[in-house]
Amino acid sequence: MIGRNTEGDVTFTIDDRDELVSSTKEILTSTEIGQTYNKLYYDKERGDDDAAKMVAAAQQIAGGPNISIRHLTRALELLIDSGELQPKNIAQAVQLEEPEEDLRPRDKNGKLLTPEQIAWGEMTRFAQTATPDAIRQRRHTDHVFAEFVRTNLRREMIHEIDGAVQVGPTSKARTSTELEVFAQNFLVEPRSNLRPKNRMVSLAGELIPWPTFNDLLNRATTARLL
Repeated sequence: MIGRNTEGDVTFTIDDRDELVSSTKEILTSTEIGQTYNKLYYDKERGDDDAAKMVAAAQQIAGGPNISIRHLTRALELLIDSGELQPKNIAQAVQLEEPEEDLRPRDKNGKLLTPEQIAWGEMTRFAQTATPDAIRQRRHTDHVFAEFVRTNLRREMIHEIDGAVQVGPTSKARTSTELEVFAQNFLVEPRSNLRPKNRMVSLAGELIPWPTFNDLLNRATTARLL
């Protein structure tokens, strides 16, 4: 049944199928929201369900079964704005989203670095760029870094250097005081003096035979003085 409401709109009842179809077509072809629905939301399989939602919303807006084109138009706007009507290509849109860039550190072959490798790299960069005081302070507060320093020192000093061949420790006993003094001198001595020349190492102004130096280094490292 067609009538007119107090606002001057032409109304019809929701069971007037012909008028309902005609009004819906008019909305979809002549209004901006209708054209948006046609382009982005209309799907043949969901068309009837969307129409039912649209009529139900229009009835709520009108406050009864007598609705108008204005009610239907507003209903369509609200359904789209609220997300009640889903875009027809929503699944495709999700698939086309650019994957998040993987910024996890990798080696030169593209293999993911382990936490241990990442930590070792950070400590290596720190040791290469920090001041001696900063290195000393961190060595006393960070036991992992301290072990890193000891390992590097052993690699540099105990292996073959300038043609000198590593030898085993001597049998001479060393007191804890001697080891502490050795460690203190070792940490501040320029590296160039710690490379054996004629099988002698210069430490704190004293020439030490390479086997003796190697023995002290092993013992100080074992005692965790380095």
